[in-house]
Parts: sequence; C-alpha cells; structure tokens
Amino acid sequence: MFDEISRSIDEFGNSFLGALNNIQKSFGRELSVAKPVKETILQMIGNTPLIRLNQIGSHIPNIEFYLKAEFCNPTGSVKDRTALSMLLSSERRGELKPKGQVVQPGYNTTAISLAWICTIRQYKFRCLVAGDTDPQKIKDLQTFGAHVEVVSEAKGNWDEILLRKAKEIKEKEKNVVILNEYKDMANTNAHYLFTGPEIWRDLGGSVDAFVAGGGSGGTLSGVGRFLKSKKSSIRIIMGVSQKSRFIRKMVQKENSIYLPESFDPKIVDEYVGVDREQALLYQSDLYQKEGIFAGQTTGTTLASAIRFAEGLPARDDQKSQVYRIVVLSPDRF
Repeated sequence: MFDEISRSIDEFGNSFLGALNNIQKSFGRELSVAKPVKETILQMIGNTPLIRLNQIGSHIPNIEFYLKAEFCNPTGSVKDRTALSMLLSSERRGELKPKGQVVQPGYNTTAISLAWICTIRQYKFRCLVAGDTDPQKIKDLQTFGAHVEVVSEAKGNWDEILLRKAKEIKEKEKNVVILNEYKDMANTNAHYLFTGPEIWRDLGGSVDAFVAGGGSGGTLSGVGRFLKSKKSSIRIIMGVSQKSRFIRKMVQKENSIYLPESFDPKIVDEYVGVDREQALLYQSDLYQKEGIFAGQTTGTTLASAIRFAEGLPARDDQKSQVYRIVVLSPDRF
C-alpha cells in the first residue's frame, strides 16, 4: 500500500515539475528545483534575496520597498562580501601568503567575517581589542576562530592605539597583513562587481532609488556607482544616525571630520539622518509586520527610506508608474 502511495506521489511530483519546466521553457528559462551544489561554503556569500515589504511603507501610493537581505550571508552580515574581497585581493597582490596571518585592529562585524574566512583558508587571524571590549564580543570572535589579544593601554584614542599595535606586529613578524576596509578599494569593488549587479538583475533594471547606511561607505559607493552606470536617474540615499560623521561632514560641514577612503561622496544624492527611537521603531515594525528580524542599522536605513519616500512628489495618480526603492539590510544583529 505504501509503495503504491509513494509511486503515486512520485508520479504527481514528476508531472508537476514537468509542467513547471514547460512553463519556464516558454519564457526561455530553465527551472532549477534543487539548489546547486556548492564547492565551498564561501560560495554561499552573495546572491542574497530581495524581499518585498508588503506592510511597511504601504501608506505611500505607488511606491514599493524591497529589502536586500544581506543577513542571509553565512555569518549573517554584508561584511562577508567585504572580508572575502579584501582577502582575495591581498592574495592576488602576493601580500598574503600560505600560512600567513591577518591582524585586525578593533572589533567590528568585519572582524567576525575575517575570522571565519581565515579559518576556512587556513590563515591565522589575530584581532586586537580594547581593554573595555564587551566579553561577549570577545567570545564571539573566538567562536569564529580568532586569536583575541586584549590591549590594556588606557590613554589615547583606541583606534590609533590598536592600529599602532597592529603595525608593531607586522614589523616584528613575517607574512603578516593588516586589512583595512576603510582604505581598501577591494571593499567598494565587491559591491560594484556583485551586490549592485544582483539588485539590477533581480528587479530587471526597474529600480529608482537605493538606500544604505554609512559605516565604511564601501557598500553604498560600490552599489551606487554600478546602479548609476546603468541608469543615471537612480537616487542614491545614505540613511544614518543624525549624529553620524557623514551627516556632520557632508551636511553640517564640519571640516575636521575624517571620512573613509572607501567612500565616494560624489555618488550620494541625499543624506537622511534619523534618531535612535525611529530606528528602533522600524526595526520592531520589520519583525512585527513583515516577520523579518534584522539589526538596528536596518531600522535606521528603513526609517530613512520611508522619510525619503514621503518627501517625493505625490504619486496617487493611477497613471503613475511604480517607484521602487531598495533598502540594504546589512546584518542580523
């Protein structure tokens, strides 16, 4: 009896897939039911989905919001793209050799991604952290394979202290590289070559605005440069905290503020600053209304995207074309 049921299920499944294939072939595409085999877990980086938001932003006529779900990368962060691109670039330049080590000054999401990728590619990864770093963050780094060194100096700027320590290690030891996402153009290029084209491909070129956060500026600059090369009218929006250095430098004109070399200000059309309460509200709404759990940075970019959209000319005319806004969600936490 069970054999007959199984046979019936198989027959139905085969006929159903056959019908789907016929439909797909009529449009010139092949249906891939199973996910393709990956030769390495690193091939899981990128090709993250665009998720249509059905509730958030629905009060604005003829505007659609799509979330670029970078939390679908293996470590849950867009920084997997950045870390892999910088590491491979260093290998190609001959700087990072077999059994070498990567030194990272300071804890951030990129450090997690680097620790993971270095483990896969058999490099030692050393992360230098400040003495007051949260113990849980240290534990997270160690879980991903990092050798964590706590620097206990108490005076001065921690960024400068940790970078100086990293340079001392490089001078004393052989086969050491320091990867810096704020200066390395491999960061920006990863998004010009991959993230941007993915968005363009998945929406068939029907994208009108792109919103992302600040950070190193590499994601916004790379994606923005690609999208504008395809369609110059696309608006590139930086959505950040009101206290962000990008707002202080580019909007409030504080000339003493340093901006990363990986950031290209010529790409940005508008800066939108939001407060912490708005960011937390949209982070919560994203889960409550869409079922998507993402970090506070996503709340910031989403709040910025809504504010930008609300400032656009009214599109309540039925003849108005749909205006599509892509919002980058950088990480899960």
